[in-house]
Amino acid sequence: MTPWHPHHIAERYELFTLIVLGESVAAAAAAVRSGFDRHHNAGALYMLAAGGLLMVFAMWWLYFARPAHTLLATTHQAHRKRFTWAYGHYLIFASAAAEGAGLAAYAELITRRTDVPSPAAGVAITMPVALFLITVWAIHVRPHQQRGAEQLAFPAVAVAVLVAGRSPAPAVIASLLAAALVVVVTVADWRERVRH
Repeated sequence: MTPWHPHHIAERYELFTLIVLGESVAAAAAAVRSGFDRHHNAGALYMLAAGGLLMVFAMWWLYFARPAHTLLATTHQAHRKRFTWAYGHYLIFASAAAEGAGLAAYAELITRRTDVPSPAAGVAITMPVALFLITVWAIHVRPHQQRGAEQLAFPAVAVAVLVAGRSPAPAVIASLLAAALVVVVTVADWRERVRH
């Protein structure tokens, strides 16, 4: 076993997650800007841009709400747990990148009126977010032994986000659901700090 430092490893994974989320914002921004250049359905593009931005901020908040280095230094001493944590990040990276691609695809649908049905395009936005939420819950929230609403909130919001893919404004609805989850996580953290 090669020696390593939990803070250093956690920081590297966190930085890469931040980079991928930033690239998602860049991809979505480029697609929306291209849509504005064509002057098609500006209201829908504004809603997509606002929803997409709120979504990525919520994803960022939810990922960084739990310090990963504490898991690696305490409960994840076993190789199996570290292995699951490290390789579970592939799903986090992939879903964060897919979110940007889904937002760009939906912007194309709005501006070009392609033959892709709206629910399928909506799922392109919501499926990556649901996968991100489930993966963050599995490797960041559950190992922290949190109880109560927060443990159930992640899977419940992930299912609700998937259902939002069939709505007329999937980015806005899914982002509001993710923002509500941020509130639940923040309140749970505050209560935990008050209790200690």
